[in-house]
Amino acid sequence: MNIEFLAPDAIKITTPAKLSAEDFTQLAPEVDGAIKAFGKVRILVDATDLAGWENMTAFEKHAGFIKNHQAKIERLVVIAPHEWQHWLVGAVRIFLHPEARAFKPGQDDAAKKWLMA
Repeated sequence: MNIEFLAPDAIKITTPAKLSAEDFTQLAPEVDGAIKAFGKVRILVDATDLAGWENMTAFEKHAGFIKNHQAKIERLVVIAPHEWQHWLVGAVRIFLHPEARAFKPGQDDAAKKWLMA
C-alpha cells in the first residue's frame, strides 16, 4: 500500500492487488494523525489494481478500519475499474457516507478535483 498526502488533510492511498492486515496497521497511524490535526480528512483510494484481500484477517482489518474512521472522513473517492467496486461505493454513499464517489481509471484529475472541492 502506498500512502501520500495530496494536502495536509487529503490522503491518497494506492492499493496493492491484494490487501493485507499489515496494510491497515500501516495506514491507521497516518490517517489518525491527520484526523487529530484537522478533525476530518479527505481520502482518495486508487484501487485500480485491487483484486481483493489476502485472507479473512485482512478483510476484518479493513472492516474495522472503516468502522473506526468513517465518521471522520469528509470526502471519499475511489478510483476503480470494476462495476462491483462502483456498486460498493454507491452502497457506502447510501448507508455510511453521502460524500463518497467512484471514478474510473483515467479520471484521476476529475477525482482529485471533486475530492478537493
